[in-house]
Amino acid sequence: MVDDEWRRWPQDWTARKAGDGCQLCDFLRTEDPAWGLPVYTGQVANGYLWARGQITGYCVIIWRGGHICEPTDLTPADASRYFDDIFAVGRALIRLLGPAKMNYETLGNAVPHLHTHVVPRGLDDPNPGGPLPWTYLDDGHQPAGPLHALADDLRRLLPAGAT
Repeated sequence: MVDDEWRRWPQDWTARKAGDGCQLCDFLRTEDPAWGLPVYTGQVANGYLWARGQITGYCVIIWRGGHICEPTDLTPADASRYFDDIFAVGRALIRLLGPAKMNYETLGNAVPHLHTHVVPRGLDDPNPGGPLPWTYLDDGHQPAGPLHALADDLRRLLPAGAT
C-alpha cells in the first residue's frame, strides 16, 4: 500500500486556518525587513518586495483586514479592492522590469493567510513556460543594496498612498 502520509494536512491545520500562530499576521505587525520591504499600502492589502528567494522583483501582497484564509471569504467589494491592490503592484513591476511574463499566485497551502505572490518572470527564467521551483522563491536572500534600490523605484511608481 502506498504511504499517503505526505498527502495529509498537518494536525494543526484547522487552528492555522483560524489564525493561530499565523506567520503573516505576525509579519504585518513587525514588517521584519529580513523577509520583505514595504513598498505599497493599498486599499485592503500591503505589498512587500520580498527579500528572500532568487527572483528580482518578487513581491508578496498580504491581506491586512484580519486573518482570513480564502479570497472567497471576502465580500465582493473587498475582493475587488484586494485584486486592485495586487494589480497595482503587478503593473509597477511590469513598467519597471519589463518581464517576459507575470505570475500571480494565491495559494496559502503552507501559510493559510490570504496573500498573493506576484512574480516577474524574466528572460533569464530558470523554467520558461513552466512553474518555478519553490527554491527560487524561498531559498537565499536578495543582495541588500539592489533590493533597497528596487524598493525605492517601486514606491515611486505605485499609486498615491504607497508606503
